[in-house]
Amino acid sequence: MSFEIQPCSAANALGLSTTMMGARLTDPHWAFLWEDPNPQDIIARGALRVPWNLATGRDTKRHQKVIDVETGQIIGFARWILPDCLAKQGNVWLEAQAPEGTQSEREAWQRQYKENTKGGRPIGMKSGELMSYRSAPLEVVDARIMRDGPFLTLDYLTTDPAFWRQGIGSMLVQSGLKVADQYGMKVYVMSEPAALKLYLNHGFELRETVSTDYSKYGGTEPTMEHFLIRKPQTRL
Repeated sequence: MSFEIQPCSAANALGLSTTMMGARLTDPHWAFLWEDPNPQDIIARGALRVPWNLATGRDTKRHQKVIDVETGQIIGFARWILPDCLAKQGNVWLEAQAPEGTQSEREAWQRQYKENTKGGRPIGMKSGELMSYRSAPLEVVDARIMRDGPFLTLDYLTTDPAFWRQGIGSMLVQSGLKVADQYGMKVYVMSEPAALKLYLNHGFELRETVSTDYSKYGGTEPTMEHFLIRKPQTRL
């Protein structure tokens, strides 16, 4: 098999949603957050939110996908966030900047996004005290770590489950690390347990781990999130 990294666009919405949501739904903690974790509905609604997510925050957001060259299928995705000091330069990693779209396209994308979200969350996702309870301890650690920035932040990384352990995640991580090293920038990521080894193998250092017991809301076991940082590396 041959894989290739490419930029993302609104035309990739369904493929990106299929890969992102399909992978996330393999995690019982994430599936638990939905009123009805029906993959077809979640993927379809997700595809309608993707174009607006790609087109907004373009000064700091960078997106890349991995495709199977033979089939054209999207099998991996990463979203990175530039720190302000890089974003202000206006010319950093532009090949990973999604197209802005025309005014009419942006209006349609925004309308689709609003129709498929409620209270800032995807329609169908649980809300209320459960979400606050899960996110509060993560936000505390995140704020503490960000004080040691600036960082190039790996905000989202996913691989189609059918292509796990074939180097897709490494391709996407290495792409961002090259940019970070080019500008002497530290990299920050919050990782679930399944991806911890991937980051450790790419020079990240584990800084903190947060375990959250949400059994009072129906959770069967605690969630675990790892916070990692990678220092810039000089190429000899």
